[in-house]
Amino acid sequence: MTGPRPSRTMERLRRRVLAPLFDRLGYDLVPAAPDWSHRPTSPREVDFLLSSAAASLERDLAASGIATSEDVLERTRDFWTLIPTAPVRQRRGGSGFNGALQLYVAMRALAPRTVIESGVFRGLTTWVIRQACPAATIHCHDPDLSGLQYRDANATYSTADWSQADWSRLDPAATVAFFDDHVSQGRRVIEARRLGLTRLLFDDDAAGHRIHAHGGPAHPTIAMIEALRDRAEPIRWQRNGRAFEQPADDPLAREAAAGIARAHAFDDLHRATGYSPARLTYVALHPTRDTTLGSEGRAA
Repeated sequence: MTGPRPSRTMERLRRRVLAPLFDRLGYDLVPAAPDWSHRPTSPREVDFLLSSAAASLERDLAASGIATSEDVLERTRDFWTLIPTAPVRQRRGGSGFNGALQLYVAMRALAPRTVIESGVFRGLTTWVIRQACPAATIHCHDPDLSGLQYRDANATYSTADWSQADWSRLDPAATVAFFDDHVSQGRRVIEARRLGLTRLLFDDDAAGHRIHAHGGPAHPTIAMIEALRDRAEPIRWQRNGRAFEQPADDPLAREAAAGIARAHAFDDLHRATGYSPARLTYVALHPTRDTTLGSEGRAA
């Protein structure tokens, strides 16, 4: 299953009329097909792609300290069969094949009973989480849910920030939080630790030397927090004519760093699969015993 194909008439119109027009305006006009709709089909190449990806994922799980009894190669094969059935057809923005595969394998290994997802976009990652954790309770938070292409019938949705929700009945030990919301990752670490969460996944964890290429940009990222632990010089960059700076002595970054027990950025999988690079990072937090909840169960 690769989704409906455009008619020959529309394709000729795109190539001969619309594409040249958009090119003169400085834009690319391309079919809205997800990257996984392009794939090898001969068994040897498929096996090589999947075994290479699985080997990389096994190394990343080990480096993250995530113990699992899962057969990562079998889960990767499952995902290869599963992803063409995804109900979300996105080309730009959101996760591509590599990011979705990483999230699927990580969630299978972590096996949470509850997932908090901050940043939903069109719903692809919610769908991936549901495939990985069929019985999990999923809480989806995004300020704009109007663009959903997939809505999970058993998930709860909210346009309020996740930090404002009532988590009084949450079991932190059985929960994984996934952040793809373009909010300071340092802030998210602090909020999660106040709730007693210890297992976090982040998308778009840009290092200081790469953040100029990202949209946003929200900072500090996990990579920047780690880089600033023993550094006195700030991180500076420019994007769209604007100058940005992440101070080395930022109290928020220092508080977040103190709460992080381990952080590992997964390999982007591009060499293994040829698909667009992914940027998933796993963060394990130090457990805290001084977690307090406000009158409505919110983090105090």
